[in-house]
Amino acid sequence: MKAAALVLLGVMLVAVPALGQVPGHIEYTFSGAGNLMVSPVVYTGSVDSGEPLLVGGDWTISIDDTGWPADTDQNVRWSYIDATYFAPNFNPFVFSWTGIFNAVTTATVPQWETGRTDTGYLVGTAEVQLTIQDFDFDMVIDPDERGLMLLSGTIIVVKTGTGIWSGYCGLGSYSGTMQNPDPWNYADDLVDGSAALDIEDCSIPTEEITWGHIKATYK
Repeated sequence: MKAAALVLLGVMLVAVPALGQVPGHIEYTFSGAGNLMVSPVVYTGSVDSGEPLLVGGDWTISIDDTGWPADTDQNVRWSYIDATYFAPNFNPFVFSWTGIFNAVTTATVPQWETGRTDTGYLVGTAEVQLTIQDFDFDMVIDPDERGLMLLSGTIIVVKTGTGIWSGYCGLGSYSGTMQNPDPWNYADDLVDGSAALDIEDCSIPTEEITWGHIKATYK
């Protein structure tokens, strides 16, 4: 029994450095594309630089468009998005609109994930904020104004990630820009941005389970 316990303790000590390789703070840059005008609403792309465990991987943000007009009539769909998300959030002091997509304003909270197939994926939920500037101060979103949006938001990382990220949770934020070369023909928004996350292992510590077993063995 004692020999088995010592072997188990050795396994635990070997495993600890591997867990220590997962950073507690992560920063990365990303790029990609997506479109509010196409159902389902999915923005996705690549992780371009920053955290080595993520570079070369991909990211996705999905916004639940349940209840929105179908994308077959895009004029009707855009009018709905404008009236529901942007128009109520017009800021007369800086002349801008901010569309807010979160658990309150959409049928379900937007979903987020970032990672690679070889190391696994961080997963969670997000709030998405898209800000359009009223350059000509006419309180109407014009085609050239919709062609450039500021992107920002927050991320809640949940512990259902995969691979090396399994059991990790935390908080983060991101910001960037969305440019659209032809917004009134509903081309995809081109996304560039950066993100920062603080994460920790939220699973039951391996040490607790192992030491509990060892103590029970010696009793």
